[in-house]
Amino acid sequence: MAASRPKQAQRKRPQSRKASEIVALVEQLSSGLGSHDGAVLGRGLARLLADAYQARGRSTPPWVEQLTAYYGINRTS
Repeated sequence: MAASRPKQAQRKRPQSRKASEIVALVEQLSSGLGSHDGAVLGRGLARLLADAYQARGRSTPPWVEQLTAYYGINRTS
């Protein structure tokens, strides 16, 4: 009997509708590129949004925080 591979855990989509829609859009845009490229695109977009709020001296909205958490960006600064 062949050993079965464990299924890779799916990340849970963000609770915010806006963040969830952005995740879905990134997945659609990167569907032909591969999962690594989609993750790079998502991280870049999430970082851009967070940096834009920070540059304007505004607090980061919860949906942007959820997006950065989804893509694994550690925002400590």
